[in-house]
Amino acid sequence: MNILFLSHRIPYPPNKGDKIRSFHEIKYLAREHNLHLAFLVDDERDLEHVAGLKDYCIDYRYDVISPTWQKIKSLPYLMTNTALSVPYFYSARLQEQIDRLLDDAAIDAIFCFSSPMAEYVFRSRHYDGSRCGSARLVMDFVDVDSDKWRMYAGFTGFPHGAVYRREWRRLEEYEKRVGEAFDWSVFVSDKEVELFHSFCPQARTMAIPNGVDTDYFGKIGAIGSTDKTILFMGAMDYYPNEDAVVHFADDIWPLVRSELPNARFVIAGSKPGPRVTALAGRGENIDVTGFVPDIRPYLAEAGVFVAPFRIARGIQNKVLEAMAAGVPVVARPEAVQGVTGHNGSIRVESEPTAFARAVVECLRDEQRRNGMIPEARDFVTTHHDWGRNLGLLDQLLVAEGPIMKAEV
Repeated sequence: MNILFLSHRIPYPPNKGDKIRSFHEIKYLAREHNLHLAFLVDDERDLEHVAGLKDYCIDYRYDVISPTWQKIKSLPYLMTNTALSVPYFYSARLQEQIDRLLDDAAIDAIFCFSSPMAEYVFRSRHYDGSRCGSARLVMDFVDVDSDKWRMYAGFTGFPHGAVYRREWRRLEEYEKRVGEAFDWSVFVSDKEVELFHSFCPQARTMAIPNGVDTDYFGKIGAIGSTDKTILFMGAMDYYPNEDAVVHFADDIWPLVRSELPNARFVIAGSKPGPRVTALAGRGENIDVTGFVPDIRPYLAEAGVFVAPFRIARGIQNKVLEAMAAGVPVVARPEAVQGVTGHNGSIRVESEPTAFARAVVECLRDEQRRNGMIPEARDFVTTHHDWGRNLGLLDQLLVAEGPIMKAEV
C-alpha cells in the first residue's frame, strides 16, 4: 500500500514519548508498505535528524514552525469555537506540500498521528466533506488529549484554568468530529477507548499498546542494585512531568529522607524550567541533570524509579523502560492506568506517606526488590512487544469488520 503518514512532530529520533510511538509505527509500516511522511519541526535542532528518516520512507516533506509564533497565531481563535491545538499545529505550507503529493500519487491510506493532524485532511482540496479521494483514514489519537486539558484546569487557577477548560471542551468536540469522519480511531489503551466512546460512541476504535525495546533497555545490569538513588526521567518542559517531580520533592521526598538521609533524587530530562531547577538548590540531595544523551547509565545506577504523576493519560513509556531495565517502579495510580495486568511488578500508591514507604521498602528490602524485577521484565516482554502490538496496524488498513486483539 501507499501510505501518507502525518505527524505533528518529527518522528525521529525516538527519544521522547510521542516520537517513540510514531517512529515505531513508521518503522513497522515501512517493512511492507510505501511510506510518504509529512511532519512539523518545532525545534530547529531537530533538523539534523531529518535525514535519519530516509531509511523508512519513499519521501518526506516538512515545515519548520516556531512554537512562540504558533501560539501568537492561535490567540485570535479564542474568540471562536476552534480548539487552540488545531491552528497551533497547522501550516499552510505543509498543507500545500501534502496536496501536491495527493495530486500526483495514488495514496491508499492516510495515517494521522495526533488529532490536530486531521486538519490537513479536512482542509485538503481532495477532501469532499466525507472522503479524501479513496484513501482509508486512520487516526492514532494515542490518548484522549482533551481530557488532559480538563486535568490541567483542575491544577491551575485563573486565567490559565479558564483557557484550559475551554480547550478541553473545544478539543473534545474536534476529537468527536475526527472519530466520526475517520475509518478507524486508535488509542494506546482500552481505558482511553472507553473514555473516547463516552462522547463519540459511533467511532470504530482499537487499542494498540505501546511497546518497549527490551534489547536496548534490558542489558544494563540494574538487577541487584543497592544504590540509594531514586530516578525520574522525562522531558521537563512538559507540565505533567514538572508537576510530578515538584509534587514528589515537596510531599514525598522529605518522608523518604527521614528514613534514608543519604538517598539521592535524580531528575534526568531536557529543558527543566525554573520550578525544577530550583529543586537542585535546596540542599536536599536532589540533582537536576538537564538533557542526557543516553538514559541507560542513570537507570543502571537507580535503586528505584518513581512515577508520581498527578496528571497522566495512557501509557507512560518511561515506566515500561524502567521495568525493562530491571529498576523497581513505584507509581501513583494515574501513571499506570494504561498498564493493565502488571500485578506485583509495580508498587502503586496514591498517598504521599504510602508512596514514600514503598520507595523505602524497595531500597531496603533486597528480596522484595529482586522479586519485582523478573516479574516486571516478563510483563513488558509479554504485553509490550512492539512487533506483536503493531501487527494490528495491518488489519486496520484493510479490515472492514471487527479486529482480533493481539494474543499475549
